[in-house]
Amino acid sequence: MKLGIIVTRPVLTACIGGALFLFASGVSLARADASLPAIVESGFEAWGKGGAVDAILMSWERGGLLEGSNKAANQARYLRNLGPSLGTYRSHELIQGKPISRSSQVFYLAINFQRGVVYARFLVYRGERDWVVQNMDFNERPEAIMPWLALAGDQGQQ
Repeated sequence: MKLGIIVTRPVLTACIGGALFLFASGVSLARADASLPAIVESGFEAWGKGGAVDAILMSWERGGLLEGSNKAANQARYLRNLGPSLGTYRSHELIQGKPISRSSQVFYLAINFQRGVVYARFLVYRGERDWVVQNMDFNERPEAIMPWLALAGDQGQQ
């Protein structure tokens, strides 16, 4: 009887450990595969066709807290002023997406232009029907959008 317990315990422990490892790996993969909500993607489509102001007015401010706000107008003005220096919009890259709660997420992006990059942060909220943009920020300095970069300091530089 003791032999059964001696053999069963390590096997059971290994199975539970393996299951937990697979579960943890699956959770990590799910987060790494984060994709942008349709509202954010539609703004970039509008940007490609008509510019930054179209992205904000026709997509990102619709249906959310930003609709009709000065914040959206200020962001549009900021991006319009950067336009001549940066050149034409080329693409965007998701840097990181983080769930905050079941109904809110934050996304960090790099927006690529002919002559430079602008970094963005989108806070999205799940409204009655779909995701809406609650807040957005843009800056050409990555640490202004992703403060943890400034906290990292000069690690790796000698």
